[in-house]
Amino acid sequence: MSWATDTALQRIISNLTTDPSLHPQYTWLNDHLYRKGKLVVGNNSTLQGKLIFIYHDSAIGGHSGVTVTAKRVGSLFYWRKQQKHVRAYVRECHICQKNKNENIKTPGLLQPLPIPQAPFVDISMDFVEGLPNFKGRNVVLVVVDRLSKYSHFIVLSYPCTAASVADAFMHNIYKLHGLPASIVSDRDPVFLSRFWKDLFTHQGVQLLHSTAYHPQTDGQREVVNMCL
Repeated sequence: MSWATDTALQRIISNLTTDPSLHPQYTWLNDHLYRKGKLVVGNNSTLQGKLIFIYHDSAIGGHSGVTVTAKRVGSLFYWRKQQKHVRAYVRECHICQKNKNENIKTPGLLQPLPIPQAPFVDISMDFVEGLPNFKGRNVVLVVVDRLSKYSHFIVLSYPCTAASVADAFMHNIYKLHGLPASIVSDRDPVFLSRFWKDLFTHQGVQLLHSTAYHPQTDGQREVVNMCL
């Protein structure tokens, strides 16, 4: 039991066994300590970290933010400075750091791309990877029209090759909307491959690659990725 090495909780338990009215918010039941109906966790950082892991990193948690994770953990468990521990854990989560954008105002002047003149003339695309395997498919190619914000979600199998992505593009985008004038993407190896560049350059499609210093380039697609 986590309270076995927590002197503060041991005092509370001792008082409850003597006179339950001394700590009206706490209850000692079946060798478990509860506070307002929530199971009390002692000063055990390892156990606390495992509980936060379950409600943040697992499929149940889905790498939610601080508020949602803290609410899930706090609905069942209680320990001192719980909100602070959850905030520190989420802030240091490697997956969240890699895949989540900061929802803050961009410093300095915005430098947006020119507004497209027609639907599916200028599009952006990206991969959403690391998804659960379903019938051999575990990657989604996200294609967003920069004018109408209409999106296509094309399921693929990892690893993706430039040829397989181009084939999926032709069957799902080209046959419906024709060739775009420009494609905005990140610097994924598929989009930087010689096959991909030669295929679209010979068709007169301009390939635009985003950089870390110009996040506005693919901001629309990043929002769609988060929604997906």
